[in-house]
Amino acid sequence: MQLNYRTAPGIVSRMRNGQLAFLDENGAVLARASIDTRRGVVWLAHPEQGQCGPSLERDAHLDCVRAQSEWIPQWAHRVREANITLENCSVARMLVNLYTRRDNAVVWWTPLAEKHGRPYTRYRATVLMDARNCN
Repeated sequence: MQLNYRTAPGIVSRMRNGQLAFLDENGAVLARASIDTRRGVVWLAHPEQGQCGPSLERDAHLDCVRAQSEWIPQWAHRVREANITLENCSVARMLVNLYTRRDNAVVWWTPLAEKHGRPYTRYRATVLMDARNCN
């Protein structure tokens, strides 16, 4: 997830200390996330497992990552917008640009790939927010 906001013409900064809700085309919430400013990442919150952050023990972290890897493909391709709340700013229904890429199909057939796990689809969501539109 890449989150940038424009504070003035020509000045783009990374978003900090915020909450996100990813929405489908009808405005229904598909998933929630929070911005971890310290680590520079966005943590998705699985409905049952929560966030797969570094504070989890190794086995709990692996269980969480497995759950998220099955959960994310169920909804990610339907993301169209996001509600974003930052420190002093909130904007509803921001357009989300979603880029989807599947792992290389050729690699799926090599014996080495079988030892290293299943093929994955990677999602990259980008939101460009203008701070002048804050509520």
